[in-house]
Amino acid sequence: MAKDPEHLPPYKKWDWLWRSTFELEYRGALLVADVDFFDFSERIRLYRDGDFLAAGTSPAELPVDSNATVEAALSLYGMQYIRLVHANAGTSESFRPSPGTGEDRRARFAADYPGPDRIISLCSWIVLTLALLTQVPEILNVLGRIFDISVPTFQLPTWLNTTLQIGGILAGLDRALRMKFNRWIDDTHL
Repeated sequence: MAKDPEHLPPYKKWDWLWRSTFELEYRGALLVADVDFFDFSERIRLYRDGDFLAAGTSPAELPVDSNATVEAALSLYGMQYIRLVHANAGTSESFRPSPGTGEDRRARFAADYPGPDRIISLCSWIVLTLALLTQVPEILNVLGRIFDISVPTFQLPTWLNTTLQIGGILAGLDRALRMKFNRWIDDTHL
């Protein structure tokens, strides 16, 4: 396991493809959660004003001080949630995407272009649902070869099957960037 960086690594231009940061002001300090989506240990690192504070694996509970804890969980690609929980008050505050991250850019697009955003959101939900309905029987048949069972599949043309697979990946990425999570269509942890 790699050592956690003592200071928050700078966010570079292409980091949005595999990394994100989320931030929240707390008692005059800036808390930043740093996530590498291709870190298979699902490690989430927490920094206070750029200095390392805590780390844990998803789902993580990271102590900030005696009054607050950061709770965070990853989905397959992206965050399910990340929030600061106040122990005494029993309330929580959600972190916001840091400026320049993919999630921040997607949120700004949604704010600047609400009409196209709604269309993209609806399309991503439809594509994910269609991909799930058509691809799950295929996956079950691959697993079913072990037990000598099979389920009926949709006989789609190759071009449509490939389009659904690529569209499913892009739709999942869009939902991850919008921090939308539905356990029925987004959670693939079986």
